[in-house]
Amino acid sequence: MASKPTEAFVLRQIEELGGWDVAVFERVANTETQTAIAQSYGISQGFLSRLIHKDPERIRAFREAKKLAATLYAEEAMSIADHVPADRDEISKARERINVRRWMAGAWDRETFGEEKGDVNVNVLNLADLHLDALRHRVTESPRPLELPPGTNDDDDGGAPALIEKG
Repeated sequence: MASKPTEAFVLRQIEELGGWDVAVFERVANTETQTAIAQSYGISQGFLSRLIHKDPERIRAFREAKKLAATLYAEEAMSIADHVPADRDEISKARERINVRRWMAGAWDRETFGEEKGDVNVNVLNLADLHLDALRHRVTESPRPLELPPGTNDDDDGGAPALIEKG
């Protein structure tokens, strides 16, 4: 396979720089992007990601590093808010910088910085029950003829014989 020499070279570089904890995960914890880290080894971000995901221990350490980075993003957002000049354009720019860091912190550590989502209510419908309910509540009315026969009036009794009361 063509990637094996590259993989061996990158793994050797990482070991020479102090192992995964120092060469990669410490950099992630310091908010360095995965793309920048990969470029420093001459590989793509996807290749670095595949190397990380080959080992469950690396995956765990990578996620922990991202949680540490989330704390730094949150602290950096607070610092930006505290030190923004009182200029409309600077405030607008600072707001966007804060929003990005807040989003990154929430994405990388949902438990601590993620927005709480409301409870989700799921209703399961039983179509058979709905059908039976519809039949129970069905109102039947006899349809009214579209046209009355000529000579009949809607207000009269339609020529029905009168009832005779016997006394």
